[in-house]
Amino acid sequence: MKSHKSFLGLISAVALLLAAILGCTSSKPTPQWTKGRKVAGKEQRLSHVSGLVVDDKFAYVTMGGTVADQNQGTSGLRKINLDSGAVTSLEDGKNFPQSENGGIAIDEEFIYWNAGGKILRISKEGGELKAIASEKVGIGVDMVVDDEKVYWANHGYYSPNSPTRPSPIYSVSKLGGATEIFADQQHIPHSLVVDEKFVYWVTPASIVKQAKSGGQTQVIYQATDKEGVDELAQDAENLYFGFRGAGESRWALRKVSKQGGEPQTLVKRYSVKPVAVDEVNIYFFDEEGMTSDVFCRISKTGGEVVKIDTGYSSGVIAKGKSQVYLGSLDDIYAYTK
Repeated sequence: MKSHKSFLGLISAVALLLAAILGCTSSKPTPQWTKGRKVAGKEQRLSHVSGLVVDDKFAYVTMGGTVADQNQGTSGLRKINLDSGAVTSLEDGKNFPQSENGGIAIDEEFIYWNAGGKILRISKEGGELKAIASEKVGIGVDMVVDDEKVYWANHGYYSPNSPTRPSPIYSVSKLGGATEIFADQQHIPHSLVVDEKFVYWVTPASIVKQAKSGGQTQVIYQATDKEGVDELAQDAENLYFGFRGAGESRWALRKVSKQGGEPQTLVKRYSVKPVAVDEVNIYFFDEEGMTSDVFCRISKTGGEVVKIDTGYSSGVIAKGKSQVYLGSLDDIYAYTK
């Protein structure tokens, strides 16, 4: 098993990599997303979108990840007008961007992303980029920001028969400076979220939090060593996560209070990819096959699953005020909530 992504996700990534090696002129996997509004795509020179965040007017994406992308100038950081689809280049990709989920975040003024073994920052308006962390930054990270700091964990890979070494959650000032250890000796930490008081993350079998002011880590939920925990999202009071029962091949989507307690199963079949949570609903993917996902929503209180559309998604997803956005290879689609 691979932390942060399911095994099936890894297979899909390998399949996409082979497609990139063999040539990207072939048609994309079918079916396409037919009910969404296409915001931008290959026609605007987007390619292999791997990270997506949005504010009220723009989407910001990291893209590229192949030698061909670097040679063709389709790698780096882009800004996309959510209404017109116009694309602006904020970074040329010479700092090789992270090619999987977790390596981009925003605040009111800046975009932060992982590229070239550094965490970089640039104004949303463009301009000079700054490396705010150059130490302890892996090829792949899960990253979040608050008012003062950037927190991240380096992606880890493991299998049940292979020993793993504990690794830290790191932090750095958003202005730059020395990399610090926020929480040490964590077992394959990944999928970070942050609120006013705490940083939360998952391990392969638990959900953990630690106060931003310091102190001991606290386990919110503990599964057995034969069960699995992956992916994490939040609202003000609850955490939403993927859960795989002992002996099960399918994952479920669960909810648990940030204070702990008994989890509630919301969805019995869920593809282990990032989810988006708004005031009312959870938006997630259900896997139909190697080249097809079902984009779904369900109320945060549970109930009937609503199937919104089908197509292929790498799991790139972000929510705006009135729409939810997803990435499908080279394309960005929007769906009204």
